[in-house]
Amino acid sequence: MTIRKQQEDTRPDRKTLWFLGAAIVVLFLLWVMFAPGRGLFHYLRLNKEIAALSEENVRLEAKNTELLEDINRLRSDDKYLEEVARKKHGLLRKNETVFEFEPPKKKKE
Repeated sequence: MTIRKQQEDTRPDRKTLWFLGAAIVVLFLLWVMFAPGRGLFHYLRLNKEIAALSEENVRLEAKNTELLEDINRLRSDDKYLEEVARKKHGLLRKNETVFEFEPPKKKKE
């Protein structure tokens, strides 16, 4: 009987094993969430960044299509080319003069 009692004393009791197991599980879950460069929060941040970059990519593709259409129109439509040259760049035809009039200044009362 004394041998059996000694064996029981040397074995860890169930509460201690459950506590150690729970502590290991909690530490593992914390590591999964906060691991630098691979944790859950890092993964969620990367997903947000991917979504933002995808939106920017769609926006840039639309802008690129718009610019390609503008280039094609400038190459093929002389009237549009002249309009752009006059409005954006202030170009004139030969023998053309521009008169700029300033609006009348208000009198001080």
